[in-house]
Amino acid sequence: AGFNKLAVIKQIRDQLADDPEFLTMFLDEARLAARLNHPNVVQTNEVGEDGKRYFICMEYLEGQPLNRIIQRAGRESGIPLGLHLRILIETLAGLHHAHELTDYDGTPLQVVHRDVTPHNVFVTYAGQVKVVDFGIAKALSQSAETKAGVLKGKVAYMAPEQARGDKVDRRADIFSVGVMMWEALVGRRMFKGLTDVVIIQKIVNGQLQSP
Repeated sequence: AGFNKLAVIKQIRDQLADDPEFLTMFLDEARLAARLNHPNVVQTNEVGEDGKRYFICMEYLEGQPLNRIIQRAGRESGIPLGLHLRILIETLAGLHHAHELTDYDGTPLQVVHRDVTPHNVFVTYAGQVKVVDFGIAKALSQSAETKAGVLKGKVAYMAPEQARGDKVDRRADIFSVGVMMWEALVGRRMFKGLTDVVIIQKIVNGQLQSP
């Protein structure tokens, strides 16, 4: 009937499409994303298969990830603190929805995003704030297990237990937003110029600079 709407199609890369482990992780993400329904979380419209590959159809967002906004604003006078904190508050609202998610029988799914960073907070030109990319999120119902010794997420925003490879819960996501809040207040990266190995050592040992 002449109806058109922009959408985002997410698929596994061709070279990984036949890998059972990646397919399991992708379908885990798809099942989780389909359950998330909140103004501060990117919306999934459909999960399907086109005969060749599985896909996730998501809402199209016009805007920029928070890290790019911070970089651009940094050339001027930075993001006004009140605005920056508002973005983080709405980020927390989206994460809270994911953390509180239950199965259809009411069993808590214990969702943890595990990669909450300015790269995965999207701000639209209309002013909406959306948490995106639950690709490495962990839920109780997921079938793909994280291998021992494999770190998933960006180390500069990682909670100590996640950096150690221990079991994580929703507090790991709150820690990540805490690092983002530190950076909003201080006006710079918490671990600027440090290697990943040094950053992990500081996080695990609790060597976090006071704002």
